[in-house]
Amino acid sequence: MIVRKPLALSLIALAIGAPGLASASSLYHPADGEVGFTTHPDHFQSAISRADALQAVTVARKDGTLAIIARGGALPVKAMSPSKTREQVQQEYLSMSAAEKQRMKEMYSGS
Repeated sequence: MIVRKPLALSLIALAIGAPGLASASSLYHPADGEVGFTTHPDHFQSAISRADALQAVTVARKDGTLAIIARGGALPVKAMSPSKTREQVQQEYLSMSAAEKQRMKEMYSGS
């Protein structure tokens, strides 16, 4: 019992202090008060150069995504792989086993 209390207190102190140590190199730091954080631009380390950032802005301006982002819109998601035709999807369903069909029914019906 005597050993448990100091061990527990030290573990609690570590748990409370660990997030503060992890955020020492971030742009924002927690602070007391209404705002809840302070900004420290000198702590921010960018991974890209200024030229790369300007090039990305130029590309975004040309393809129209900059205008969408500036207005708070969501960017359309590009397909990662070719989509299937209706016939391919139907053929896949018809070739499924009864157990697979039951699993799909349970997964998408919410039961």
